[in-house]
Amino acid sequence: MASAQTLMDKQKSPRISLALGGGGAKGLAHIPVLEAFEELGVRPHRLAGTSIGAIVATLYGAGIDAAEMREGIADLVVTRRDRLPDILAKKDIFKWLDFLDPTLKRGGLLKGESFQKFLSERMDVETFEDLAIPVKVVAADFWSREQVVLNTGALSDAVKASMAIPGLFSPVEWHDRVLIDGGVVNPVPYDLWQDDCDITVAVDVSGARSAGPSHLPNVFDAVFNSIQIMQRSILEEKLKRTPPDILVRPDIVDVRIMDFFEAERIYEQTEPAKQALKKQLAALTGT
Repeated sequence: MASAQTLMDKQKSPRISLALGGGGAKGLAHIPVLEAFEELGVRPHRLAGTSIGAIVATLYGAGIDAAEMREGIADLVVTRRDRLPDILAKKDIFKWLDFLDPTLKRGGLLKGESFQKFLSERMDVETFEDLAIPVKVVAADFWSREQVVLNTGALSDAVKASMAIPGLFSPVEWHDRVLIDGGVVNPVPYDLWQDDCDITVAVDVSGARSAGPSHLPNVFDAVFNSIQIMQRSILEEKLKRTPPDILVRPDIVDVRIMDFFEAERIYEQTEPAKQALKKQLAALTGT
C-alpha cells in the first residue's frame, strides 16, 4: 500500500476509510471520533464496523450524524446523576426491558430481534444499497470459524449478526449459517477497504481494565474480558502485518461491556484521542 503522503500528492481529496471496532459500551467512543471528522468537514468515503462499531457505522452511513447519536444515547441511557423523575421521563429506557430474553433458549441473555427493531426505527434505510456511505459489517460463522463480511441486503440482519456477542446476544441464522459477533475474527476491520481508499483510519475501543479489591473477576467479567483479551491479540498481529495510516485508541479505563450509563465518562476519556485524530487528519488531508 502506498504511503498516505504519496497518495496525497496525487489528489487533493483523498478517499478515507473509517473502521470502527467492537467493545460494547466503550463503542460510544466512536461518536467523538465521528465528531472529529465533522468538525474538520471531512467525510469518510467508506465505513466498516464490528459489533457496536457495525451499529455506529450503519447509523452514520444512513445519514445519522454524531449529534443525533449523542442525543439518542442520552434519551435511552440512565446516568448516575439522573433522579427518579428524570428516569421516568425517559420513555425509551423501558425499551431495554424488551431486549431481555428470560428463557435463554436462544443462547443469549438479550434478544437480537428487539434490538434489531429498535435500530430500524432510527434509520430511514433498510438495505446496504440504500446507504449514503458504503459500509461493510463483520460477523463470524460459528461452525466454520470464518469471517463473514456483510455488505448487501438487509442492514438490520447484518447488524444483529455482527453484535451477537457470545453469551449475551443470541446467535443469528443467516443463509444456512450461524453467525456470531465479528469481534472473534476481526475486532477492528480496517483491512476491508484498505485497497480501495487512500487513507485508512482504525478505531480500537477495547480500552483497559484494572484489578478490583479481590483481584478475582466475577463470572460476567471473566467471560467478557477474556473475549477482549483475545480480540486484542488478534488486532496486534494484524497491526504488525498491515497497519492503518491512523490508529485511534481512546484511553477508556474500567468500563464494562454493558456500562452504557457511563456515556459521559466515555466521551470525556475519548476527548484526547479525538483531538489527536483531528491533528492527524488535518495533516493528511490539508484541512
